[in-house]
Amino acid sequence: MILESGIKNPQTGLYALFRVLSQRGIAKKIQVIAKASVPIIKFVEKKSGAAFDISFDVDNGPKAAEFIKEAVLKWPQLRPLCLILKVFLQQRDLNEVYSSGIDSYALLAMIIAMLQICIFGFSIRHWTLAG
Repeated sequence: MILESGIKNPQTGLYALFRVLSQRGIAKKIQVIAKASVPIIKFVEKKSGAAFDISFDVDNGPKAAEFIKEAVLKWPQLRPLCLILKVFLQQRDLNEVYSSGIDSYALLAMIIAMLQICIFGFSIRHWTLAG
């Protein structure tokens, strides 16, 4: 995530980054997803093979990152469960929202809900909209 970029709209930054990555030849599988609710650029860095998703000026990004850090500390099982399920979804091309899959944050939320049910004994049939 790139914060306080000073650009007028995220798409401008995404396409500028696309041009730089393409010209310098440091990335492959570059995709700009400009019309998503959070526009991003996805690419794989050639040397390491690491996959990246980058967004511009998304205000809730740091809060989400802090929430995830706290959740991993609270539930140590979260990290391995999330990694295994991410690989499972990726193998079936179900890891991208724009292709009818599920994103990492939603997966994380589902795993946290499952851990709360297992650890604290919450039952779905006892949940109500009133709390």
